[in-house]
Amino acid sequence: MEDWTTVIPSALENYTPCNQNSVGVSETLKKISCAANDNEIYVIINIAEKAACTASSCPTDKVFYYNSNVVFDRTGKIIARYRKTHLFEEHQFNVTAVPEVVIFDTDFGVKFGTFICFDILFYEPALNLTRDHQVTDIIFSTAWFSEAPFLTAIQTQAGWSFAEDVNLLASGYNRPGSGNAGSGIYLGRKGIGKAIIPTTTHEKILIFEVPKIKKSTEYNKNHHDHSEETGQYHGKEYIHDELQKKWEDDNTDKDKLFLLHDNIHTFETFSLERNVTKTICQNGFCCDFKVEIAKIDPNIKYRLVVFNGIRLYSVVKAGVRACGIVQCSNESISSCGSVQESEMTFSNIEIMATFHDYKNDLIMPSTLKSDLHPLENWAFNEHAHDNHLHVNMFLNKNTNNLITFGIYSRDFDKNNANRTSFYIINYIIALLVTLLLSRF
Repeated sequence: MEDWTTVIPSALENYTPCNQNSVGVSETLKKISCAANDNEIYVIINIAEKAACTASSCPTDKVFYYNSNVVFDRTGKIIARYRKTHLFEEHQFNVTAVPEVVIFDTDFGVKFGTFICFDILFYEPALNLTRDHQVTDIIFSTAWFSEAPFLTAIQTQAGWSFAEDVNLLASGYNRPGSGNAGSGIYLGRKGIGKAIIPTTTHEKILIFEVPKIKKSTEYNKNHHDHSEETGQYHGKEYIHDELQKKWEDDNTDKDKLFLLHDNIHTFETFSLERNVTKTICQNGFCCDFKVEIAKIDPNIKYRLVVFNGIRLYSVVKAGVRACGIVQCSNESISSCGSVQESEMTFSNIEIMATFHDYKNDLIMPSTLKSDLHPLENWAFNEHAHDNHLHVNMFLNKNTNNLITFGIYSRDFDKNNANRTSFYIINYIIALLVTLLLSRF
């Protein structure tokens, strides 16, 4: 870790790596600082950080290591630093004792927040930024491991941006063979500016003119507080012709991207073979489905699926409520989450779900085509009443190559494991090891 990490001075130090020297600051940090200054632009990068530990309880090498974002202003000065809160199989890194909520201002009148990868599926700090601090623009660095059918990279990025109605600038590490790919510029409920999910390892810069979001919009005061609010989105219908062309040019073959798969055996499922109107429930969470099929593809199968409970993201337990239509390659539930081209044509899909005690939940539309881009031309309506949120999703245009159409929600009240318990468990293990060693 020592050789490929860097000291990152705090923003309070007014430090400019390009023209100041400090012990442990890497050449990488200095060069990017100079590049920001030379080009007079803001730059945000993700980099591995090292920080000396001066506490009473430290690692054996007296150093903490963090997965960090660092922000440079137009002069190359460090104006913000964020240390990742939720680690995903990153055992080499530490986390801060208290989650950081990092915000920085720009000279063009936009306030940004930033977080990293797995953080997007948790309340802290992602929803702290949007709901508690009304931040409307987010910088998101990620090395996402796409998971079918609900959590592929740009599917998740687009869904989160839509759910919180904020601009999301997402830069994805690109190594498709390991499952890492997917970047984009997302415009909240106005659609997608530009998104790519490459199948080869290369660099690409995404450029799009992002509209500013007015801070006075009701949604950013916390839309869940408005009982009569309705939000709608129709994909490309919000995007002018030039943007449509950019989207289509970036569609790529998905065959070389490694995908993880959710365990659909844990869902309540129903085999979809014809037009159907059906309610499916699991653990008190119900979804109403109405599906009309214009053309059947005998080679590809679909299931209605509903989940309400605790799932594992690697070793992290988390509350999830989800429902939707998902593609399967054959009759078996194990085959669900396939991402094949399909001639099955849906003429109408309606999904209705009610979320109780929803105000701290993240509720995202989750749509996917066989090219691993979100679907177009769908609607999403919300109606809040007391402690209930009624969500309706509609797709009423003939659509084939469907992979996923549904709703994916993180239920933070059901988290069975959190940062505190993680620390307690590790403290107990360390204490037991110490006690055992002291006996010898």
